[in-house]
Amino acid sequence: MIKIAVCDDESVMCERLKQMIASKLEQWEEPFRISCYTNAVQFLYTSLDFDLIFLDIQMPDLNGMDLAKRLRKKEFEGILIFVTVLKECMLDAFEVEAMDYLCKPVEDQRLEKALKRSLKRLHSREEKYLSVQTMHWCRNIKLKDIYYCEVMNRKIFLHTKNGIIEYYGKLKEVEQQTAPDFIKCHRSFLVNPEYLSEYREGRAFLENGEQIPVSKNCHSILMKKMMEYMGKRQWNG
Repeated sequence: MIKIAVCDDESVMCERLKQMIASKLEQWEEPFRISCYTNAVQFLYTSLDFDLIFLDIQMPDLNGMDLAKRLRKKEFEGILIFVTVLKECMLDAFEVEAMDYLCKPVEDQRLEKALKRSLKRLHSREEKYLSVQTMHWCRNIKLKDIYYCEVMNRKIFLHTKNGIIEYYGKLKEVEQQTAPDFIKCHRSFLVNPEYLSEYREGRAFLENGEQIPVSKNCHSILMKKMMEYMGKRQWNG
């Protein structure tokens, strides 16, 4: 189910946009839930359990652009779409990685296009797992929680957000489960491109401060895949 929020201080506009969105999603048989908010400050302190947020820009106390910046600081990773009469704020949308910028009155075709792009991105983000099984235990580990995988003396070391998980196994088996999301950068390493921050002098630097080797044979592959991944992060992704 896709969880959507509409934040606009004009309750009539909020309800109208909600109905327009609902009509499209019902037509596409896409499960959804839409919540409306007319107070930006109050919205900021909700659980923020949403996949997609539509934001007006002109709102009292806290405008939509500043609200978006605060949402990103709170590590909201969902999709943002601005809905406003202010065309001049379009460039500011890049700063908060907005998916789209709709001008009021919202045109049906523009909304449809924005929703389709959003659905495409959301579906591509569906959870993927690495299944690990030993003689004594088995676990499903989210790929997004893994920084990189390393093999040493027939043991696999998964470097994750929650620490290191080690078990006996083959890197090839991990590679099969994580493809095409992870990149093989060395015969002993697989890296999650989501956490790559820099590559230079045969080393890949990760956002958590760690660095791992990159072999000469994997140099071009890493460069290509890293650039592709960075491109997907762009505003028009």
